[in-house]
Amino acid sequence: MTLNPTQKNYDPARMIVHEDMDIPQLNRQRHVRVYLPEDYKSSTRHYPVIYMHDGQNVFEPELCIAGASWQVAEQLDALQANGESTGFIVVAIDCTQRRGHLGRRDEYSPWAFAPSATLSSWEQAIEPQGGEGEAYCDFIVQTLKPFIDHHYRTQPERASTTIAGSSMGGFISLYAVLKYQDTFSKAGVFSPAFWFAPEAMKAYLEKTLIEYPIDIYMDIGTNETSDPSIEAFQALYHDLAVEFAELLCLKSPQITCQFNVDHGGIHSEMAWAQRFTNLIKI
Repeated sequence: MTLNPTQKNYDPARMIVHEDMDIPQLNRQRHVRVYLPEDYKSSTRHYPVIYMHDGQNVFEPELCIAGASWQVAEQLDALQANGESTGFIVVAIDCTQRRGHLGRRDEYSPWAFAPSATLSSWEQAIEPQGGEGEAYCDFIVQTLKPFIDHHYRTQPERASTTIAGSSMGGFISLYAVLKYQDTFSKAGVFSPAFWFAPEAMKAYLEKTLIEYPIDIYMDIGTNETSDPSIEAFQALYHDLAVEFAELLCLKSPQITCQFNVDHGGIHSEMAWAQRFTNLIKI
């Protein structure tokens, strides 16, 4: 299909928004958006599920900073219509609005921000951040997934359950697929922000026993940044992604990591929209 991430062209009848869902693990609430396959109402089939972070950016261009979404609904509809997919249920969790961008980082990392020396002078490194990622993932696994499996016709098995996100959302997706191997069999790790706590993630990967087969799609653009005023960001994003892709491949024969470098790719929903179906095809 021809992508136009600045426009919305999905079927609103198949979009269900669960507003202010309780997150007891964090004592807060969040909108959760569920998009159903084209034939959901006309069939009795059960479907695989993709859990995604930054849910407001997954479907709604008007909610994105740059005015462009991932176009996940439109792309999955096109794949199903073309016979390239039998359909997915997408469960997209909005990010928090607490503490601005810092609240999002709180939830998307189990560890505190531990910047490398190249980011030590960054003004955003002054504020403490991170550390709520374990509780956030526990919400997805222990609270949200049972709710989704109860209310929708899912394939609840790990083989049919994927977790995915970009930047810090990619970071927490890798953590989740390693920690909850009995829940997730696949992870989409788009433009991962490994710079947030690289040594903690390396230590976690090293100590984690791989008990099940895991498929990971990971990518990185060569022009990624979280602050254009910091020249080191592009190299940090790229080099750490390359390093982690290698570590994952060496970790266990049970891990399959498909790694893609997007030459010229930037840090944006439009770029992730262009690469989203790579996850579906692994």
